[in-house]
Amino acid sequence: MNTDILKENFFSLSQKGINYSLDRISKAVKLCGNPHTKFRSIHVAGTNGKGSTCAFIESVLRRAGYKTGLFTSPQILRFEEQIRINGEIISEENWINVYKDLTEIINGLGLTFFETLCLICFEVFSRAEVDYAVIETGMGGRMDSTNIIIPEVSVITKIALDHKEYLGEKLEQVAEEKLGIVKKSVPLVMSLPEDKNIKILAENVCKKHGSELILVNYTEGNEAVNDNEISSFTYNERQYDLSLRGRHQINNALLALNALEKIGDFSYDVLYNGIQNAFMQGRFQIKTFGKTTLVLDAAHNPDAAIVLKKTLLSFFPGKKIIFIIGIMKDKDINSFLKIILKEDCSYYFTQPGIDRAAKAEELLKIANNIQEGDYQRTSEPESALQLALLEAAQDDIICITGSFYMVSDILRLLEF
Repeated sequence: MNTDILKENFFSLSQKGINYSLDRISKAVKLCGNPHTKFRSIHVAGTNGKGSTCAFIESVLRRAGYKTGLFTSPQILRFEEQIRINGEIISEENWINVYKDLTEIINGLGLTFFETLCLICFEVFSRAEVDYAVIETGMGGRMDSTNIIIPEVSVITKIALDHKEYLGEKLEQVAEEKLGIVKKSVPLVMSLPEDKNIKILAENVCKKHGSELILVNYTEGNEAVNDNEISSFTYNERQYDLSLRGRHQINNALLALNALEKIGDFSYDVLYNGIQNAFMQGRFQIKTFGKTTLVLDAAHNPDAAIVLKKTLLSFFPGKKIIFIIGIMKDKDINSFLKIILKEDCSYYFTQPGIDRAAKAEELLKIANNIQEGDYQRTSEPESALQLALLEAAQDDIICITGSFYMVSDILRLLEF
């Protein structure tokens, strides 16, 4: 079977939707010789900040001399970005060869796209003989296909409402799903919940599993931003600098540092350089186009919108923001826009090139119902970018947000 047919078959699996169960992936790895047990792992769940936290942990482990694997989703520009070895994106040939070898098992069990992606990931890491793999959950935790691993340490980043149809309408329900990654005697590093009931829930779950609970509580005031827009913070009386922008990244870095303490004793140089050099596209990523500054941020739920708004005000006080927004139709669009909409900003609503995207006219309708403003719509992200660039004065900021797919489409246009 040639490469094109294999790729077509693989990507067609996305039509199967989501299977919220571990039964099929458990059978699949068993038939493959349990590749997920051939390396040590770190498991990261949460609503916002998962990818950045994974990047911090992987970067430190790599600088400590370990051969690393990193699994995150979704991609920004290339499918292969989701699986990395020693910081490098795997080749198309690599994953296709693995998929070809496992096709009989995948088809026989009727695996979904994400189940197949996880199986490929485990097999790629096993064949590469990585020492550590940092694994990000796709959705939730308890029934996420990644949750068959037994990690060295589990991590839960900030929890917020998202994927309500699967994870529940209430924050406690979401927390229960995320806490489903806790394993017997495996320590859990968790961002301190604002809700006391969720903190109690975490304590009870960890007690039940005999797992140590480490709660990370970042409070603003222990940081600085220099002229080069680099955030710095102090941990254990030592300074760390971040290339990932925004105060919220300090919390993610602290989660990573606490998780790493449960793995080994790393030198300050290794920790510092690992934290400083970690990078993920689409996380308050600043680029320039001519003389115009663009911010690309994949915020896609209300909690992330709050963080984005705060970070924009921190980095660009007093400047006009021109937003280009594209959101998936299964997200809480109304709440997201209520946070983002401001009278002194302008907005271009558009739709990324994916079936899940909400129509631009629907976003416009919702925005007008919230408040009157400077709104335009165009179904093409390219048109939205061109119009925003034409409008932007030299000191204005163009912010692209609403989903990973929105950021992806604009980054592709900028690269082209």
